[in-house]
Amino acid sequence: MIDGAGGLPVGTGGKTLLMLSGGIDSPVAGMEIMRRGVTIEAIHFHSPPFTSEKAKEKVIELTRILAEHVGPIKLHIVPFTEVQKQINKVVYDRYTMTSTRRMMMRIADKVVHNIGADAIVNGENLGQVASQTLKSMYAINHVTTTPVLRPLLTLDKEDIVIKAKEYGTYETSIQPFEDCCTIFTPKNPVTEPDFKKVEKYEGVFDFSEMIERAVNNVETIEITKDYQSQKDKDTETLMQDLF
Repeated sequence: MIDGAGGLPVGTGGKTLLMLSGGIDSPVAGMEIMRRGVTIEAIHFHSPPFTSEKAKEKVIELTRILAEHVGPIKLHIVPFTEVQKQINKVVYDRYTMTSTRRMMMRIADKVVHNIGADAIVNGENLGQVASQTLKSMYAINHVTTTPVLRPLLTLDKEDIVIKAKEYGTYETSIQPFEDCCTIFTPKNPVTEPDFKKVEKYEGVFDFSEMIERAVNNVETIEITKDYQSQKDKDTETLMQDLF
């Protein structure tokens, strides 16, 4: 007899959008929420050329691993370069991380409504980094009325790592490819942001059109447990031709 992941039957708990960064935490958050019977689609923010195709492939592979447990998962890849560059032009340096997360949340909120989901899920862990303090979460959440679920909020990092290894995502998560959360990182990000200040910084530029463009140009891929990228297919064909 083989033990399953446990939890409730998939699809009995509603539908959510998982913010999938490529790190250790967010895939584990996805697995934890799926164990409660919740169906997920995933969203990833991609900022080429600052983030590479390898980073994108890493997130696709993480989605594939999650799909092994529940069946096909739709992955929405957001072109985020334009928004992220503009943030770094107009927002005070210490607040750029907060603003970046707010813009991601605004985009995720629109995608949630487009796909008919009920909530956003992320891998935030209280106090782990500057953007995951209570003040930061408040400032970031201020841009959405959609519920934001944080299955890992109070876990120790060691426990999250154990779960990542158990679910089979750890080795992929630690591959050293940049994601949009690690580029343009300020040396001294604010840990207790004032949401009125960040609104003031963002207010010097109207981000609405950029956000709409990002949403309209989302690349959606349905990932199955047997998913192969076009690059993998081409390599397989080449190997067959050679041998």
